[in-house]
Amino acid sequence: MIESRVVTTMMLVAMLLMIMAVSAVAQETEAFTDHGVAADVSRSRGAAATVDGEGRRVVLVWLSDCQSCTSMLVIDVATGETQQVPVDRTGHDSPFAVLLSSRNLWYSQFGSRFYEFNPATLTFSFVGDTSARCAMSMAEDASGTIWAALYPGSHLVSFNPETRELVNHGALNEETWRQYPRSLATDDQGWVYTGIGNVTGQVAGFNAATGEVRRYVAEESRVQGGGQVFVGTDGKVYAHAPGWGWHVLAGGEATPIEEPPVKRAPAKTGAQESVFSDFPDGSRIVELDVPDRLLRVQETDETVRELAFEYESEGSGILSIVQGPDGAIYGSTGHPLRVYRFDPLTGGFTHHGLGAQMGHLNALAVQRNLLFGALYGGGVLYQYDVGADWAPGDEQAPNPRALGGSAPAITRPHALLAHPDGRHLIMGGTPAYGRTGGGLFIYDLEAGSGEVLSHEQLLEDHSTLCIVALPDGNLLGGTTVAPGTGGQAKATEAELYLFDWASRQVVWRKALLPARTAITDLLPALDGLVYGIAGDSTFFVFDPKTRSLVHEEALSDYGPPAGAQGPRIMTQGPDGVIYVLFRQAVVTIEPGTFGHRKLADSPVSIGAGVVLLQGRIYFTSGSHVWSYAIPGL
Repeated sequence: MIESRVVTTMMLVAMLLMIMAVSAVAQETEAFTDHGVAADVSRSRGAAATVDGEGRRVVLVWLSDCQSCTSMLVIDVATGETQQVPVDRTGHDSPFAVLLSSRNLWYSQFGSRFYEFNPATLTFSFVGDTSARCAMSMAEDASGTIWAALYPGSHLVSFNPETRELVNHGALNEETWRQYPRSLATDDQGWVYTGIGNVTGQVAGFNAATGEVRRYVAEESRVQGGGQVFVGTDGKVYAHAPGWGWHVLAGGEATPIEEPPVKRAPAKTGAQESVFSDFPDGSRIVELDVPDRLLRVQETDETVRELAFEYESEGSGILSIVQGPDGAIYGSTGHPLRVYRFDPLTGGFTHHGLGAQMGHLNALAVQRNLLFGALYGGGVLYQYDVGADWAPGDEQAPNPRALGGSAPAITRPHALLAHPDGRHLIMGGTPAYGRTGGGLFIYDLEAGSGEVLSHEQLLEDHSTLCIVALPDGNLLGGTTVAPGTGGQAKATEAELYLFDWASRQVVWRKALLPARTAITDLLPALDGLVYGIAGDSTFFVFDPKTRSLVHEEALSDYGPPAGAQGPRIMTQGPDGVIYVLFRQAVVTIEPGTFGHRKLADSPVSIGAGVVLLQGRIYFTSGSHVWSYAIPGL
């Protein structure tokens, strides 16, 4: 009897503990709020004007949102009505090359799959698996065979529309870096050629009958950049690579020339921005604005007709978030770029496109009551007066307006700092495609000009991933060894560096965290120390006076750090506590003791951050803005 009572008591205790645990999880989850999609828009990853099986004019669009390419959008030009045909896929990816064939079939290859879409039936008439990720270029030969050169290994595949045979022909070039075969051409003797970049350029040829591969640019002649090939209006194949010059390619042989005597022959194949605008009857697309859901068509009598169309979208993925000078929250989505504004008081969103820019503002900062953004690509600095009308196309007073670019030293910005002098902004990031080592762009608002410092002037082969100002106005930067996209890493360890503001020189540098390849974020705290997170979730504390680490600890139990391409994930609250965002957790760090604890597990994967406003931490997840209510703050 006593044993029975003991067992019953233990069961009651266990049940009570379980109820308490479930209740705690429920309360924790309730502290998170999904404020919704910042910009419910998608973008085109290639579009073509054609006709369906009944001869009706349609526009085919590879439609991509934060989940990448999930559907084919079919727009009826007569009515504006749309269909979205789902893409059968195995992962997140989108087209980087498209082709409308002579048989009126619409092709791409991405996510390690080759796709043929038939406008006559409005269905995918072929889907086949391939060995590599995505086509960077496509071409149709005289027999109607479709060729594709694939990233990242320059593999070549072919598809025969008659036999329905998809063939992997192997790699045309071997490198230790990711290759971009951005152009493809075929001659009338059965050879297929591709131009390859970006660490060093190359041109390769493939004999479709024998499988022979030839590489034309000698190793000692190769320099940074990309090879290119194209078919001229005379039917000949022309090729160029830096350090090699112009050549005519025929039957696998390369003959040097000064320059091509003819222009590129028209072809309905190109990169992901391509819009093949001509319908068979002579009418044409004048404008296709997928984010704003607008189509303008010029008819055969030259009148222009405007159509609105609709589609379903998961929204554009968010790359940045910051508190603006008016107290609202701002940020940028990417592909397509929309600058969004979230009002925490009303819970409402607005968003705008930045002209024809399709990239993203990776990092944002406020200086002089103005909002500034650092744009991928080109490392362009934008200034936005949030109190004035949105008017980027205003020729007299554009808002936002571009202040200057920093490419090739910076193409993909990762950090943007408003200097405490109230006058300067400092941008850091990784360089142009295929390059190694990023610079700094320093812009002077009073002078209205900027200067670019190269990686050779800073830390050779490193790029600045995060940068903060110290009380004396000097800067502390944290680097990454990652190269520009498609480049090759040369340094092996990330470093901290001190940058003297007056002399514009690096006065100290050191790899204080051996074997780490990236310093993700830095935060100057009220105690005079700088708190940091490395890419492997190492938490460290740096004393800028002694130039030494005072604390180092692995926080990998919390998971990987959050962050987007501008990985700001740390902030100090009015309570003096430091808040850090990891992918799946909100964590606090206590200055002085360096003690840390997890506040909550996030119900979603945390992306860009971090804004602390009225007791809530705002962050992003995919296309959504979220917040977490800090207990007791």
